[in-house]
Amino acid sequence: HRIEQDGKLEQQSYDKYACWCEETMGRKANDIAKGKETIDESQALIIKLKAELAAHGAEIEQGKKDIASNLQAQEDATAVRNKEHEEYSAEKTESEQCSGALEAAVKVLAGAGEKKGFLQTYHEAELLSVVVGVKEVLRRPAAAKLVASKDLELVRRFAQHPEEFVGGSTGTPSLAQIANNPFGDYAPQSTQIQGILKGMYDTFVGDLEKSNADEAEAQKSHEELMATK
Repeated sequence: HRIEQDGKLEQQSYDKYACWCEETMGRKANDIAKGKETIDESQALIIKLKAELAAHGAEIEQGKKDIASNLQAQEDATAVRNKEHEEYSAEKTESEQCSGALEAAVKVLAGAGEKKGFLQTYHEAELLSVVVGVKEVLRRPAAAKLVASKDLELVRRFAQHPEEFVGGSTGTPSLAQIANNPFGDYAPQSTQIQGILKGMYDTFVGDLEKSNADEAEAQKSHEELMATK
């Protein structure tokens, strides 16, 4: 009877252990299956992240190229703007010098017509000074584009022989003067040269004002371009 009882206890212990083993094996098998799924998911994620990393690496490289290109574009645009500004500054200085010389010449010649015998009324140095300025204007390539060739020749003659235009201008026209103006519309040479020089002056000033406006607009456009870079 005791042996049977011990056998039952052992059987119960075995069954209990067997049940535990079965539950444990089932749980472990389930954990293993989940682990395999996790591994598969992790491997898929790794592959995905590697692809994204490669894509981002390409984007970074492209970004570096874009930045370098942008910097080069800024450098090129700045170089062009600086060159334009240098050219503008040089032209501005030249135009100011020319307009100043022409304005001075017009003023001196205007004074010459007020009284007979200009050289006796005004210092010869003043006349010679404005002539030097006019000669400088004539050296500029732009001067030839400002007036007709006939008027340009007259300005050149004034620069070489200013006394012809300011001395004795109120007298009777000569035969040569009448021949140049057969319709009787002759004006004294001092007045004529004043008109030509004044026209040249007005053109220089007008061109300078336009150049100033163009420069301001170019600088504004450049600054706006730089702001977008």
